Amino acid sequence: MTILGLDLNDAALTGVADDELLFSEPGYALAPDGQLDFGSAAWAQARRYPRRVQNRYWRELSDDAIAAPVGSAESTADLVHDHLAKLWDQYGGGRDGVALAVPSYWSPGQLALLLGIGEEVGLTVRAIVDQTIASTRREYPGRALLAIDVSLHEATVSEIGQDGCAVLNRRHHLPGLGIEALERAVVERIAATFVDNARFDPLHHADSEQFLYDHLYSWLMQLGRDSGMTATIGYRDNEFTADLERDALAARVADLCEPLLQQVRALLPAGGATAIQLAGKLGDFPGLAAALSALPDVEVFLLDPTAAARGVLRDAARAGAGDAYRLQTTMTWDQPPAPATGVPATAAAEIAAPTHLVFGSQAFRLGSRALSIGMELSPGDFGIQLSGRMTGISRQHCSVHHENGRVVLTDHSRYGTNLNGHRIQTSAVLQAGDVISIGSPAREFVLVAETDPNGT
Repeated sequence: MTILGLDLNDAALTGVADDELLFSEPGYALAPDGQLDFGSAAWAQARRYPRRVQNRYWRELSDDAIAAPVGSAESTADLVHDHLAKLWDQYGGGRDGVALAVPSYWSPGQLALLLGIGEEVGLTVRAIVDQTIASTRREYPGRALLAIDVSLHEATVSEIGQDGCAVLNRRHHLPGLGIEALERAVVERIAATFVDNARFDPLHHADSEQFLYDHLYSWLMQLGRDSGMTATIGYRDNEFTADLERDALAARVADLCEPLLQQVRALLPAGGATAIQLAGKLGDFPGLAAALSALPDVEVFLLDPTAAARGVLRDAARAGAGDAYRLQTTMTWDQPPAPATGVPATAAAEIAAPTHLVFGSQAFRLGSRALSIGMELSPGDFGIQLSGRMTGISRQHCSVHHENGRVVLTDHSRYGTNLNGHRIQTSAVLQAGDVISIGSPAREFVLVAETDPNGT
C-alpha cells in the first residue's frame, strides 16, 4: 500500500511518499489572466499582482462567497478544491490514499468541509493527525516539551505531554506572526540596506520587489553559512548592490518575534529544563533559534521541514476504517529519545537577574525572603497588600522569590498572573525589564536591576 503523506499547513503544503519529498509549496492562488495558478507559481507573481493574489483560503476555508472571486473560484472552498485537485492529479497517481497532517487553525466544521472536498477530489483518507503531534516523533526525557509551529498568518506554541506518547495539551496562538510577516520584515530590512548602500529602493517597483522575494531564501541560506554577503539587483539596465549582514537581519527577526519569546518564557517551568521543537521553516530565519536558546534551561531542536508529512504516515497503513476520519491528538514515538545536549553556559549568564520590584513610586528589594502580592497578606509576610476596587486578585495572589540562583514568579491564584502580557503556567523565571500584571483594572509591577555608577 502506497500512501501520500500530506501536510496541509499553508506556509508549505508538503507531500511525501515512499520516503521521498514530492512537493513543498505555499498556499497561494493567483489568476492574473483568468487562469488559476497555485503554490510556487502564484507566489512567484504575487508582488506583481498584489490585488489579485489570495493566500488566506486554506486558513479561512468556507463555502461562503468571497468578495473578489479569483478566476473561476467564488469561495475559499473552491480554491482549496482546485489546489488540492491539482496536487492529487500531479502526485496521487497510483496511490492508495492520503494521510493528512492538519494545522491548528481549522474548526471542526472546516475540517468536515475539507473531508467533503477530499471526497469530491477522489482522495481516500487513511488518517488525520494534528500537525504538531505528527511532527513529534521522539521523547525528550527529563525535559518539558514545547512545540513552535508557524503557518502563513499565525504562530502557535503547543505544550506537549510525554506520558508514554506525545499528547497535545494546551495550545497558545499568536495571530499575525506567521511566515508572511517574517518574509515581509526581512525583505523590508534588505530593501532598507539597498537604500543605504545604493540609493535604490526595490520596494518602489513591482519587478524588483518580486526579485527580493524570489531570492530571499537563497540569500538566507547563504547568510546561514556566512556572516555577510553582497546581494545584487539588476533593474532597467542598472545594477545595484547591498552588503547584507546576518546580525542585522537576526535583530529584525528577534524584534518581530518578541511576543513569541515572551509567550515561551511564560510557559517555561522554573527549576526545570525545557526542549523546544522549532518548525523547520522557522529555521530559515536568523535570530529566532538563537533567541530561544538564550532563555534559561532551554534546548532548541530544529525539525526537518517534512517532519509532519513523514510523521503522519506512521499509523496510516494500519488504521482501521473507523479511525480514518478521527482527528488524532496523541501518537506513539517511532524514533529514539532525544539526547540532552546541555544548555550553553552563557545562556543563564545572559539573563539579567532583577534586584528590585517596583510598584508605583516604591521599590522593594528582592532578598532571601519571598515577596508576596495580594489583597490580604498573612501576619509577618513581606510584600505588597493591595487595596481599592478591583477584580481578579486573590488574597495571596502571587509571590517572587529566589530559587537556585534565579528570581522566580509563582502564581497562587485562581485568576492567573501575567508576565509581559502572557499568562504564566504556575511559575516563570524573571529578568530585569519584566512586567507582572494582575487583576482588572490591571496592577503592574516592574522588575529592575540595581547598578553601580560604573554600570556594573
